[in-house]
Amino acid sequence: MHDVLRFWLDRGVDGFRIDVVQKIAKDPELGDNVPTLRHDEDWPTIHDRLRAIRRVVDAYDDRMLVGEVYLQDLRRVVEYINTGDQLDLAHNFVFLHLPWDARAMRMSVEDFDRLAQQAAWPAWFFANHDHPRAATRYAGKDPGSGERRARAAALLICTLRGTPFIYQGEELGLPDVEIPSERIVDVDGRDPERAPIPWQPGPGAGFTTGEPWLPITDQAERLAVSVQAGDPSSTLELVRRILALRAREPVLQGGDQRFHDAAGTVLCYSRDHLLIALNFSSERGPLELAEPPAASAAIELSTDAERVLAEVDLHTLVLEPDEGLVLSMSGA
Repeated sequence: MHDVLRFWLDRGVDGFRIDVVQKIAKDPELGDNVPTLRHDEDWPTIHDRLRAIRRVVDAYDDRMLVGEVYLQDLRRVVEYINTGDQLDLAHNFVFLHLPWDARAMRMSVEDFDRLAQQAAWPAWFFANHDHPRAATRYAGKDPGSGERRARAAALLICTLRGTPFIYQGEELGLPDVEIPSERIVDVDGRDPERAPIPWQPGPGAGFTTGEPWLPITDQAERLAVSVQAGDPSSTLELVRRILALRAREPVLQGGDQRFHDAAGTVLCYSRDHLLIALNFSSERGPLELAEPPAASAAIELSTDAERVLAEVDLHTLVLEPDEGLVLSMSGA
């Protein structure tokens, strides 16, 4: 298997995403699972096996390993990256399964920071091919809340300290697709998030001239790539602006982060001179910082297309429903 890795590394791949990596090591005695111990995964030998894989990859310049570590114990997830000689990154499914709640998000990020040693680097994501899309999973009673929260989720994972992973279609704000019973492909119910990407309006949505293996979203006329591209109010252009901001701000690529106490529905943290605030409520609400790190700041980016980018007073700032903001604090 190491030679299989070398085969692809010799051809220039940047690295590997290892599926359900915790399953590589099992109890050799094939013991039965008990409530306090799984014998079919995450066996202690996993770490030496990963070290051997890492040695193969490290023999090549500038390559990496990211693992799907599907464990709901954050301490055990961090063990896969803490020593610096196993995985480079581990997908954090504890974070993915959190409710849309500011306090829960903050506690989970802080838990990771407490457990992580210097070598451990976070990886953040809210969707993949196995889980409902953010626009569907986090939708509240307000019809527009799912799409707004998908925009805020993109801002969150791209501004937290760590590496963001964006599942295809999340940059469009796609919802899950309703799959008629006669069109079901995956018996485990994962078809809704696996539907084809709509590239343009019309039959086949620019994806195919034939019949796709799964239905295409009925919102393709509005959410297709060609419709969103160039529209400053679209989710696609918002994500492009977020990524451009991340690319030009070194503090978002490798700096530290500090959380700030704010209103109960607001998650707020700073990355050096940048202040990020996200309203986890579908109602307008004040920022209410307990100790504002600056008196005022300039809004660099908002997930709300109607927000005017201007200087604001941090003592009186009010966030729109499900809005995420990036602000630049002068003198911070």
